[in-house]
Amino acid sequence: MNHQPHQTSDDNHQPHQHPGSHDQHRVLDLDAEVFGDHLAAVLDLTGVSAAHSVVDLGAGSGAGSRLLRDRYPNAAVTCVDKDPQMLKLLREQGFAVIEADLDDGFPVLAGSSITPDPKVEAPVDLVWASSSLHHVANPARLLSGVRRALSPGGVLVVVELAALPRFLSDPREALLEQRCHAAAAAEGWNHHPNWTPVIEAAGFGVTRSEVTTIAPVTPAAREYAQQWFARFSHLAALTADDRAAVENLLARFSEDTELEPRTTRTVWAATPD
Repeated sequence: MNHQPHQTSDDNHQPHQHPGSHDQHRVLDLDAEVFGDHLAAVLDLTGVSAAHSVVDLGAGSGAGSRLLRDRYPNAAVTCVDKDPQMLKLLREQGFAVIEADLDDGFPVLAGSSITPDPKVEAPVDLVWASSSLHHVANPARLLSGVRRALSPGGVLVVVELAALPRFLSDPREALLEQRCHAAAAAEGWNHHPNWTPVIEAAGFGVTRSEVTTIAPVTPAAREYAQQWFARFSHLAALTADDRAAVENLLARFSEDTELEPRTTRTVWAATPD
């Protein structure tokens, strides 16, 4: 799904039509719970085996930040977001936070957990931007700031959904899901460019990869699937018949519904030239 108008990564991608903040947080956490192994595989591609300082751009409710903290337990993880509710959640989880609008460029880190000295800008080993860069009005300015902030050998990781996650394995239901995805695309869900030329223009060498994961069928996966289809039911581009089919699917959604949760993410791992 796409994120909300504020920059949030969370390794989740919420549609622009969205429920209340409580539901939003739940969906973000479900994505991390269902596809957490997938996100670990993304980090494997970066080649960053150890880090002392990590910045999560658009940290959202902290699902991706928790992954980063678990992966790099000795690192100072600083979360950047501009949404007050998200910042509150991040603080409650023990993260150092910076309130900043990514449209204004890479934030000032002096005085953060990375460098308590308000006069010092410490280099960053890993900058993580999962499903947040496509919300930034001026990506080139942000990326230039990232390049200046990275330590020698530091890595920028940009992650986007290659396509919306899929859940249904029954052939007929899978076709319905495919039409839902087409309707979502028509309304701009998960719209983002190929970031390779943009990142290269900012002075990086870039490696682009894709990672696909099939997740086990768990109660969380079932709940996550239901969340998606509840949102699909509100798509204006759906035909009346497909809307009725989605509502019928939701009404009879149970443990007997055949699922095969799977997702593909595109990963850009970049280092300064």
